[in-house]
Amino acid sequence: MHLFSILAKTIWDVLSNKEVIDIIESALACSSAARTLLQTAVRAWRYKYLTSKADDCAVVIIRFSVATHEL
Repeated sequence: MHLFSILAKTIWDVLSNKEVIDIIESALACSSAARTLLQTAVRAWRYKYLTSKADDCAVVIIRFSVATHEL
């Protein structure tokens, strides 16, 4: 199980929670997850809002380690 916190601006205007979680869980590092999330959001923004400039997006991902104990 992974626990993480996402601080983001403008991402949820174009991506669903499921899409965001899938991107983060598929990445090996938070930095690559943030980069992929940002690139995906910018592409989605350009597709969804054809006539507007891409809004400024920002992403910070903090992944927490969770200790699991088996009984």
